[in-house]
Amino acid sequence: MFAVIKHLTQETAGQGQDAKEKHVLYFEDQKPTVLNRTNWDVLEEAFGDSENWPGHKVKIRCARTQYQGKPTDGIRLDAIVAKPALKDALNDEIPDFNEKKIA
Repeated sequence: MFAVIKHLTQETAGQGQDAKEKHVLYFEDQKPTVLNRTNWDVLEEAFGDSENWPGHKVKIRCARTQYQGKPTDGIRLDAIVAKPALKDALNDEIPDFNEKKIA
C-alpha cells in the first residue's frame, strides 16, 4: 500500500498510567500511525527534517518484529524517493563521427 504524508503531530497514546506522548503520522486517505524509532529513522534519512515530510510518498507494509519479547506483526514504512537522472543521460547530443579532428 502506498500513501502520501499529510502531517506529523505529537499526541497522547494509551490510557491511564500507560499514556505517553508519541509522534503520530497522518496520511492522505489513510489511517494515521504512531511512529516507532525504526520508521522515524527511515523517514528522516530519506526526507531530512520532519518539517519536510508532508507531500512525500511512502510504502506501508507489514513485517514480523518483536514486541515485549514476543513475535508480532508490525508496520514498516519505506520511503519512496525519486532517483535523480544521470548527468550523461540528459545529454541529447549525437556525436558526428564523420568530422575530422584537427590536432
